[in-house]
Parts: sequence; structure tokens; C-alpha cells
Amino acid sequence: MSAWIDFNLVKEAARPRFGEILERYGLAATRKGSELLLRCPFHEEEKPSCRVNTERGIFHCFGCGAKGNVLDFVAKKEAVSIKKAAELVGGWFGIAPEKSEAKKGGSERKKTASAANEGAKPASAEGATSAAPATSPAAVEGSGPNKPLTFTLQLDSEHPYLAERGLAADVVQTFGLGFCSRGVLKGRIAIPILDEEGRLVAYAGRWPGDPPESEERYKLPAGFRKAEVLFNLHRVASADNLVVVEGFFAVFRLHALRIPSVALMGTALSERQEALIAASHAKRVTLLMDGDDAGRAAAAAIAPRLARHVFVRIAELPHGEQPDTATEETLTRLLTTG
Repeated sequence: MSAWIDFNLVKEAARPRFGEILERYGLAATRKGSELLLRCPFHEEEKPSCRVNTERGIFHCFGCGAKGNVLDFVAKKEAVSIKKAAELVGGWFGIAPEKSEAKKGGSERKKTASAANEGAKPASAEGATSAAPATSPAAVEGSGPNKPLTFTLQLDSEHPYLAERGLAADVVQTFGLGFCSRGVLKGRIAIPILDEEGRLVAYAGRWPGDPPESEERYKLPAGFRKAEVLFNLHRVASADNLVVVEGFFAVFRLHALRIPSVALMGTALSERQEALIAASHAKRVTLLMDGDDAGRAAAAAIAPRLARHVFVRIAELPHGEQPDTATEETLTRLLTTG
């Protein structure tokens, strides 16, 4: 039986969710009316020149000329055909394009797709909340879309910024940290990101110090989906007690104190990350988010979701503190009490 896909149906259903697709790819955008302005993911640039019209579901980069609709964007990002892009988008958002030997009538297609799509939520957009995911290791095995890298970067592990951040040589070596002098992460501290199986899937680039106005503090590669990974999980998946933090440097600090931890790489818990925690050996999870309003709000939102799988407690840092800036005494008190 040959598969037939209603491209217009998928395109129209995904059109208002263009912003969520950008989030899937880790692309930061600034909203201006009905448009999102971002750095083009299809060529290197310092200033944003790519515009996404969220009402019309189209994009146009005034730097390299790339343009098209939402399916064209996904096809170009994934280097796949439009048909494959439609299948991917349909899977992400629960859109069920018909498959049949012959093209059916338009009204029947719309009726079927509408019923399948009613109430659907994005499958793994950052921060999305929906029905409880599968919790067995088999259920999450192989579902992450980040492909292992076929190369490794040559990094300077003795860059002074690493010592300035209080990272001991053994921590730098364990996590493979170092200064990158060429390529897209040139001038940044490169942080290898490994998936739950220990495969290298990306490098994050941290500007050493306060970045200039033209640069973001962190840079993630185009196409990498941070919502599909828990940073450091492959090292601590067998731990009974697990601490969940926001960022890389919080993990480095807790690792130095021999405290198993994973980072969300942000304040949102995706469905995939929730499933990974549920599939780990953790029986107890402590949420140690940053000591600010965003961190506290994130902990309050995440706790009930994880509580469906494990015992969860929230450890609140003093206002303005982060796990990598708090004293060892504070961290020990918070993580050994309750």
C-alpha cells in the first residue's frame, strides 16, 4: 500500500506552531508583532536576518535567501524531503495525515485529520506538558532525534577561565572541557553533551566571561534539541538519589562534591527528559533550581510531574544564589536535609 500524505493539512496544522518548532531546534528568537526574528540556522551570521511570520507560517532569511513554509524549514534543517518533513512534523504534533492507496475527498480528509488532531499537544517542545509518558527504558530507547557526532573538537583544557570558575583539573578532564579556537564555537569554552547512552551528540559553547552585546552567553549548534537530553545522565543513571539542576556549571560543582546530578539546560522539563528520569534507577529526586523567581516557578511546575514516578523534594537556594555559587555548607545542608 503506497502512502499518501496531505501536505496542506500538515502545513496548516503546524503553521501556528512555527515558534515551537524553533524551540525544538534550540533557536532563540525575538518577537516583533507577528514575526519572529532570529539568527539564520542555515548560514553563519552575527546579527539576526531570518524572519518567521507566525501568522502565515513562512520564513525568509535576508542574508542567505533561504525561504519557504514551515515544512520547507524542517526539510532544510533535517536535510530530508518534504514528505519526510511532513511525517516528522505530524509526529511531533500528533497530526495524523491519511495513508491510502488513492487520494480521498477533501472533506473526508479534513474530518479524519481534525478528529485525530483534536486536543493534540506537541510531543517534545521545550516546556510542553501533556499526558504521562512511557516510563520504561524500552519506551524511551532510541526515541531521541539527536544524532551522534562523527568528530571531536581539539580543545585547550588549560584556559584560565576554567580555573576562574573554580573547576579542578579532574572535573575539566572528566567532562572534556576546553577552549575552542576555530569553527562555530571559536572563542568559547566548549562543553561536550552526551546522551543517555554516553554518545557525543553536541557541543555547547560558553562565552568565557560576560559576552559582548553581539554574542549570546551560550551557543548551541543548529539542529540540536536540548529537550531530548539530560546533561550528565549517562554518568549517574544508576544513582538512587538524583539532583536536578538548570545548568552545566551546577553539575560540575555537584560532581566535585560527589553528588549525582543532571541538568535540564534551562528551566523547562520536556516529556522526553521526564521519561528519562523515570527510566533511570533514581528513587528520590531533589530539585535544586537557581535561587530566583524563574527557578522557583520551574521547581513548582516540575515537581508534580516527576512525583508520578519518584519521590520528589524541592531544595530552595537563597535568593540570588546558584548551585555553582552557593557555599559547600549551604549545598550540603540543602541536599542532606529532609
